[in-house]
Amino acid sequence: MMPKGIDKSDWDQVHQMACDVANAAVMEDDVLMESRNSAMLDLLSCLRDKYGDHPSIIATIADYLDDPEERKAQYLKALAIAKEQGDQSEIAEIQDSLRQLEDDNSQQGQAG
Repeated sequence: MMPKGIDKSDWDQVHQMACDVANAAVMEDDVLMESRNSAMLDLLSCLRDKYGDHPSIIATIADYLDDPEERKAQYLKALAIAKEQGDQSEIAEIQDSLRQLEDDNSQQGQAG
């Protein structure tokens, strides 16, 4: 999904970086994955400097954080901004990410 208010060329960089992270994960190369993940967070930080607190950027940052509580906090922040802006598609996408995070956390709790 192309977020409202972000230049296509900027979001294309995010998409390409997401592919790089996914490819590193498929190769099961932890060092490369950590490097790509860090590069993604750096890119998103630059975009946040450029566009401000945009819900797509904040939610995507959350996607690449390791700590479940920090991820949840970022998703909730992004959700609040999306609600303020009345962006229904963004709201639905962030709510889906929150549900997935809750599902992941409950599965880890059962496994532990």
